[in-house]
Amino acid sequence: MVGSRYRVIKKLGTVGANYLVNDRVRSQQALLTSQSLTYQCSRRKALKFLGVSTATAMVTTGCKSASSQLIAPTGEPLKNRTLKTVQVDTEGQILAEPSVKIAYFDEPLLRSQLRKALPLRMVKIPAGEFLMGSPSTEPQREAKEGPQRTIQVPSFYMGAFVITQQQYEVVTGNNPSYFTDDEGQDGADLPVEQISWQEADAFCQQLSESTSRTYRLPSEAEWEYACRAGTTTSFCFGETLTTEIANFFADFSFTENFEENYRNTPVAADSFWPNAFGLYNMHGNVYEWCSDDYHDSYKGAPTDANRWTSGNSQSSKVMRGGSWFNDIPYCRSAARDKNSQTGRSNSFGFRVVCEL
Repeated sequence: MVGSRYRVIKKLGTVGANYLVNDRVRSQQALLTSQSLTYQCSRRKALKFLGVSTATAMVTTGCKSASSQLIAPTGEPLKNRTLKTVQVDTEGQILAEPSVKIAYFDEPLLRSQLRKALPLRMVKIPAGEFLMGSPSTEPQREAKEGPQRTIQVPSFYMGAFVITQQQYEVVTGNNPSYFTDDEGQDGADLPVEQISWQEADAFCQQLSESTSRTYRLPSEAEWEYACRAGTTTSFCFGETLTTEIANFFADFSFTENFEENYRNTPVAADSFWPNAFGLYNMHGNVYEWCSDDYHDSYKGAPTDANRWTSGNSQSSKVMRGGSWFNDIPYCRSAARDKNSQTGRSNSFGFRVVCEL
């Protein structure tokens, strides 16, 4: 089906024909028929639809210094911030923008080097329990998303944003990304992409050595728990997804106005609203590598949140979240994908976890 998508992108008459580097992104992928989306236009919504950074839209009123009892792995007090998330109805219309409070730290080793770019912001994810996988009643679910099982997840820190190009370059001295320009800017806050699992893992090791803190890729259970942020719906914002709140290909039926629903590129890592845990772009934008070896189902899977390995050093690795190039079923909270450890594409990125 990737071959079909390649032909589809060629028909768009853009540089999209060169976008797919790895034809193993998906073995099967159905085209989703959806209606063109129409919204009431406001300046703020228009900016979000265009993928403009929403960092300046953060609600910071009432933020106070963290209690001395809440200490980050850096030894410094955690910071607190209040953000707006979003909830949508079954048609994708925004119902509410509730406030959420997060506790976080910005990796101090990178502060001066990142300057005005996005920090490596690590959000404290609370401990909890969740039902991993999708129920048989969920639209577009696949058998590999089950059987569902209850997972106990201890607290951990996860990146509010996927690793950006400038963050990756500061740590490694290299930027392999295809999309290196953000509407005339230098692309510093765009997701780093064309990253293999091996390169993502090596980045974590290098960052850990530099900071004396343990950074790693999330386990698949940690990723889904953090994505859901306490929800049981198909997406962390509700039962559906729209291009007003995420970056994905919404209209593979190619209706008359399909280009309005397809940006054809990743957007800045802090675009749109965060979920209830304060994490941005858990649906779409770029696929995110997990530490687990890929298994065809959860049969025999552990009931804790640790990574699940197969004992095969060459095993394919799990990918989550979908990307700018995927349609809606593959961006669901429970949706799973895989690729080889050396596979790379300009739709592949990652975010990191820091251990307590």
